[in-house]
Amino acid sequence: MNRNFSLKVSPRMLELLSKDLYTNMYFVLAELIANAYDADAENVYVYIDDHEIRVEDDGNGMSADNLDNNYLLIGGESRNCEGNARTPIKKRLKMGRKGVGKLAALSISDGFKLITVQDSNAIGIFVPHRVEHDDEILKVLKPTDYSLNRITSHGTAVIMEHPKVNIPKLQETVLKNLAKIFPNDIEDFLIHIIYKGNEELLVPDEKDVINRLATFISIGDEKKYLENNLPTDEKNLQVRNINAITKKIMMQNTKGIQKPIEIQIYGWIGTYKTSRGMKKEINEFSDNYLAVFAHNKMGLRNILPIISKNRVYESYIVGNLYIDAFEAPDFPDMAGTNRQGYNENDPRWVNALSYIREITDEIIKLHSQFASLERSEKEAKKLLRKEAEELDLKEKLNTTTQCITENLTRKIKGVSSPETIHQAVSDELETMKSLLGFKATVDANKKKIMISQTLKDKPVADVIYQMLLFNGVPKEDIIYSNGPDPETNLPERDIYGYLQKFFINSASTEMIYVLFVTSKNVIDVDPEHPAISWGELMEIGAAWVTKKDHWIFNIDDFKPEQPLNIEDKWVSIHTNPEKNGSIILSLTEAMANSFCNKIICTCQACGYSPKNFDDNKKYLMTNYITLYS
Repeated sequence: MNRNFSLKVSPRMLELLSKDLYTNMYFVLAELIANAYDADAENVYVYIDDHEIRVEDDGNGMSADNLDNNYLLIGGESRNCEGNARTPIKKRLKMGRKGVGKLAALSISDGFKLITVQDSNAIGIFVPHRVEHDDEILKVLKPTDYSLNRITSHGTAVIMEHPKVNIPKLQETVLKNLAKIFPNDIEDFLIHIIYKGNEELLVPDEKDVINRLATFISIGDEKKYLENNLPTDEKNLQVRNINAITKKIMMQNTKGIQKPIEIQIYGWIGTYKTSRGMKKEINEFSDNYLAVFAHNKMGLRNILPIISKNRVYESYIVGNLYIDAFEAPDFPDMAGTNRQGYNENDPRWVNALSYIREITDEIIKLHSQFASLERSEKEAKKLLRKEAEELDLKEKLNTTTQCITENLTRKIKGVSSPETIHQAVSDELETMKSLLGFKATVDANKKKIMISQTLKDKPVADVIYQMLLFNGVPKEDIIYSNGPDPETNLPERDIYGYLQKFFINSASTEMIYVLFVTSKNVIDVDPEHPAISWGELMEIGAAWVTKKDHWIFNIDDFKPEQPLNIEDKWVSIHTNPEKNGSIILSLTEAMANSFCNKIICTCQACGYSPKNFDDNKKYLMTNYITLYS
């Protein structure tokens, strides 16, 4: 057959390519900010409100030919050799490459307006999310169809009206999330965030993170200066500097020729002193991450799930690694389309991954040393405190012995009835118990709050735990078997003996609260695959037998039953799993109020001084939940 064939692409590819391309608003904004950087902009302005998201920059702008031949060429590679790897004026290493980042705006809108200005000549078009007919063309906008906020003689604006995303309630959330995507000062490039009319400059995130660390390893000299931001009051701080990791490998370049490429890894990695106050990736990105950057642009938000060995201290890790070889223009593009992953078969990835695992092992060892020193210090202080208490107890014993002797002598003088003598002795000993300090000692050594849950319901239990810590409850006073901190975990052996002491055999009369997280995971009603959480059922039974006070935090449509106290209103929490594995928690306004009130009541009942309701609600809504009607 002598017939020629040609590839035909329907305009509907716009919809297919953009659908689910980016998982949240911040990655969309990151692509548009990167486009401004590649356009040699010195300023990019990100406007966010409930009705519109727009990104304007003062970059080069585009001519009609540039717009038609380059921007509207979907998938046209912007750099594939050293000759086009840098921007035309400022000679920046380009962040973009694939030619699909321009579709980012379609991920969160039904279409966007693009206005570009060069030499004071403006061109505006509307790019739809869906094109119904193959012969349909993009709509050219009239000057009356749009307005510009900052652009005058040159620059570009992308305007997304009626965005299909939940706008964060606080500007701080936007700033913190974007600061993690762009954690470095970039020369001649400022990112302005205008949130509902209030403008703030984006401040790099690294220094803010560093001052909360217990361990720190700088890899190479580029990030060694961050040591100056480590906490100065932490005497057990563990700090190391290692050389940048460098290795040359052979692989095929973009022309299919075997050539050497140098893989260099630099940056930093550390661990937090505590998980208290850490964000758990609900509205804000998690504080527990190890990000990978290339050419100043995030290529992978968090590599930890890929290299995890399920070690306790992995939940304390944070860091930024820079591997520019991942964006080498003469070699194949290895980044995922949405910049949230890499080709796992690429030799650069395989080699880098082995080194990253070694770095992670090293920081885990450092944190183990830090934790060991912290425990030793706490044990030494505890020993000194016990010695002081023992001396005090001896003094009280001597005083009490003398008092009992004198009082009983006076009371039973001339009394012949054994019953009267017995009662007098009993009354006197009971009176003296408080002087000896027995009750105070027992109460001080006792756990006060238990979070009862199954492992599958950990996302909700984690929020309860963080709220307790936020209100000043010490980790040592909490039992949370799946918690991130060792102080809260159950012992490795004789777990139920431990719980027996907690619920039944305690000599203390202090208030004990149990916070039950209930869901279908407590007891699966599927008769074919029963999955009973025996641990939580036993805790429910023990709480009932001993009549412990408790609250219920119930997930989705599960209906808790007796012996739990179902007469009191429980908190109803809805969960929505995301494609990236995280869980979105949502509450009604009334349930959010109830959540905060139950935390406050628990803290007050156990003798703590919690923060006020407004502070609790702000912390809960900013960090962990979304509201629904």
